[in-house]
Amino acid sequence: MTNMHRRLIVFFTGIGITLLVAGLVPLVAVAQEETPMAPTPSVEEIPEFAPTEPFYDLENVPPIEPTGDNSYCVMCHNRPLQTVTLHDGRILNLYVSPEIIANSVHGVNSEGGQLGCIDCHTEDSIPHSGPTPTDQREYTFKSVTFCINCHTDQVDALQHGLHEQAIARGNDAAAVCTDCHGSHDIRPVAQFPELVAGVCGDCHATTLAEWRSSKHVDIGPLDCATCHSPHTQEMRGGLTVNELCVNCHKEVPDIFAHTQHLDREEPVGCYECHMFVPQELTGVLTEAVDVSTAAVPVSTGHTFAVQTAACNACHEELVVSGEWERLRTQPQVSEVASVPSETETTEAETQPVSNVQFLQGLILGAGFGITAAAVFVARGNRRIRSASEDETD
Repeated sequence: MTNMHRRLIVFFTGIGITLLVAGLVPLVAVAQEETPMAPTPSVEEIPEFAPTEPFYDLENVPPIEPTGDNSYCVMCHNRPLQTVTLHDGRILNLYVSPEIIANSVHGVNSEGGQLGCIDCHTEDSIPHSGPTPTDQREYTFKSVTFCINCHTDQVDALQHGLHEQAIARGNDAAAVCTDCHGSHDIRPVAQFPELVAGVCGDCHATTLAEWRSSKHVDIGPLDCATCHSPHTQEMRGGLTVNELCVNCHKEVPDIFAHTQHLDREEPVGCYECHMFVPQELTGVLTEAVDVSTAAVPVSTGHTFAVQTAACNACHEELVVSGEWERLRTQPQVSEVASVPSETETTEAETQPVSNVQFLQGLILGAGFGITAAAVFVARGNRRIRSASEDETD
């Protein structure tokens, strides 16, 4: 075999391998894109501490007489690196800034008088003799008992609130006073209405994300507290959901869906369509689980967008009988006749994909063919050369 033959074999072998790589790379990329990533399951830590009874106990609550006395507290708690290790191994920061307290609602501008450390932390003797809390949550639950000494009206509402009910069922992730208001840096909520949704969203992340994608975001200074009472989490003013909607949406658009569902002996409520949640998920929000850390977000209906599932929930007989599919795919009126059908759109979208797959097939076929031909030619030349050498001998 001459050098020219060897070069041709190497050349065609290289072309074949190049074509194989060019054809396989897009296929591998598409396979990786189409492979769904399994959701990472959330691992919930079960704390050792769990409240066994309501801690908002209003019986025998002594009134606080503000003194502004910080006693010897600042000698230790004014150190930025002052910490304590809890039983679960986590570190609790004990530093408290006097400036932050002075600028809070309990500070120098407090109408009832400036509060000092001893006014709230009356049971903490010096040196501290109480047992170290098991974890951060136990410490938080014990701390909020100080709030009831002054805020009796708010605590009375909290006792009947959804957060308190969740805690009673064993969900210690439900919010308490300091989760929303802070502990030493408390500021009047009325001064920062734009922060209310963000505070609620720290736990209700799915609800906040849905609300931000709704049209309510662009309608004035609306936030969670516009509809929900912040302490009971119920509807404002004791109204029902529909009454609350109509309070703003006084004129209902005259469309087919409204006329068919409102002009009935038992009208369909606004929330039944605009805040629809599948029946199998409605119980999730009342269970002792932390929805904010769930592996699969649970819809709360706060986009207020009507989905087909809301229709199917009541009109399922149309789905079962096939009537819904017939109505969905039947020819539309002449005004929309120019709009391409779903099948036409699908065919148009899949045609380029089919062309690409055809070209990839050609490339792979050419690569296999050229590579195989080069290999067979090389082996054939070796056999011919061996036979020639044998005849010569």
